[in-house]
Amino acid sequence: MTLINSFFSRCVILAVSAGLLFSLLACAAPVHADDVELRWAILADSTEGMRPLDFSGSPIVFSGTALQLYIEHLNNCHIYLYLLDSSNELTPIYPAESGYYDYGFPRGPKLVPPGDQSFTFVPPAGTETMLLIASVERLFQLEELTSIYQKNPGWPEQQKLLLDMIDELIENGDENKSKKSEKQKEVTIKFRLGGGIEQRTFVATHVDTKEFYGRKLLIDHR
Repeated sequence: MTLINSFFSRCVILAVSAGLLFSLLACAAPVHADDVELRWAILADSTEGMRPLDFSGSPIVFSGTALQLYIEHLNNCHIYLYLLDSSNELTPIYPAESGYYDYGFPRGPKLVPPGDQSFTFVPPAGTETMLLIASVERLFQLEELTSIYQKNPGWPEQQKLLLDMIDELIENGDENKSKKSEKQKEVTIKFRLGGGIEQRTFVATHVDTKEFYGRKLLIDHR
């Protein structure tokens, strides 16, 4: 009986020790951020200067209107932005080059194009679709398809492959959930212009969600 009790006691001690070790290892394990946090806006020229488009509906933009994009990483999330224009041509917009995330994450707000530069929609009129994706995990396959597409512009097969992947990511990520993660926040950004510093204040969309964010932003181009 003494031997049995002794053996049982040792088993209990070993079990408790293993449990403590597991707890310590769990506490010591690195914690990875799983939040997607960013701010974005699509700015359009108006009588009040560059103002953000309101995506509570489908905003109207006329051909030739000056436009600019605002993107800001607020956490270590990977952001990807594309334009499917009214001619059904897909254009990767952000990041501007392949391998962008190889050396970490950009800090501070980004204006695309930078400074006081802008871009415009050109005829034909129709629906312009901005495809915005942000992910905690780096989307290597998406980046690879984007790089291949950029090397083969005008190939319908390559565009379809890339667009199908973007659509699938946004659909699987649940766009309604992404919409619910949005809040409006006033931001002020500064940028160099000529020999001085310019300042711009506007309301941007602040996103704070888990793991993935995906949106199709429809613009009524007239």
